[in-house]
Amino acid sequence: MNFTQQLAFKAQGTNKNEFECLHPPNRAGNTANIAYGGYALATAAKAACLSVPPTYHLYSMLGDYLGPALSDRPLCANVRTIRQTRTFATRLVEISQTHDNGKDRTCLICTIDFQTVEPASLLEYSQPPSMHYTHYSTLAPRAQVFQKLRDDGKITQAMLDEQQRQFGIFDNIFNFRPCPEGSFAQNLYGIAKTLPTTQDHLPITSRTTADWVCSYETLESAADQVAYLAFLMDGGLVFAPLAFSNMWFDDISANSSLDFALRVFGGVDMGKWGLRETKTREASKGRTFGEAWLWDEGGRAVACMSQMGILRPAKGRELKL
Repeated sequence: MNFTQQLAFKAQGTNKNEFECLHPPNRAGNTANIAYGGYALATAAKAACLSVPPTYHLYSMLGDYLGPALSDRPLCANVRTIRQTRTFATRLVEISQTHDNGKDRTCLICTIDFQTVEPASLLEYSQPPSMHYTHYSTLAPRAQVFQKLRDDGKITQAMLDEQQRQFGIFDNIFNFRPCPEGSFAQNLYGIAKTLPTTQDHLPITSRTTADWVCSYETLESAADQVAYLAFLMDGGLVFAPLAFSNMWFDDISANSSLDFALRVFGGVDMGKWGLRETKTREASKGRTFGEAWLWDEGGRAVACMSQMGILRPAKGRELKL
């Protein structure tokens, strides 16, 4: 199935604002029966878009992960109208799953804001990426980049297999071209944690990873566009601090997203190449804070995702700030 088919909905009863996914979400970055959080985000974004007229465009999605979603049962979305004016619309979306005891458990809750297109803008600008990254036209696909690390003897086959097991679902949805200047292209998303990178001399808050990305699928609806966007922007943020610190999952006891803020600036077309850059901003009290930005090929900012995450050290180990 392509991602649009994975995220297909059916209405629940006669309520037009209650949906159930036809298929369970998949895992990523977790060996337990826990789904990748991007599925809950994508489901919430799509459900909210289906509740507003097509002239309204999503610009803000703020919320909390309230608990892990399971990967063996579908997600359900309940959409409530908070505001509806000629210019703005606000929806409260709750994502849940029905457990074996028959009770519903909420996985995610968020407010999603929409606005009609303004007739004019007084100012137009956006921040650029942190550095110059190689253009996608000269870059190899992600699988080839990582295979070369294996062929050059920099990583083992077991590491390569682990990367595919943890993050392989993304390769079925997006065409990734890792930028060689970024950390993830050099240390296999942090799995090869002892492998040196060209950013090791920088403070952790100045380290970055970046990739060019576009969807394989041609997306026809605005709802699918923002669902793809939410799914993509959730990826990699919460464990970037590990990869930037020469650590991996064996160094921790817990690592997951707590909250999120997705800002959409306009012009979402996931079928076109975009540059995504990820940075970590702060870590303390067992939490981290990071941001990912997405620009179009012309350098205009498309979206920004920020997240707070939990990061607990393995027993007997303290993480350095």
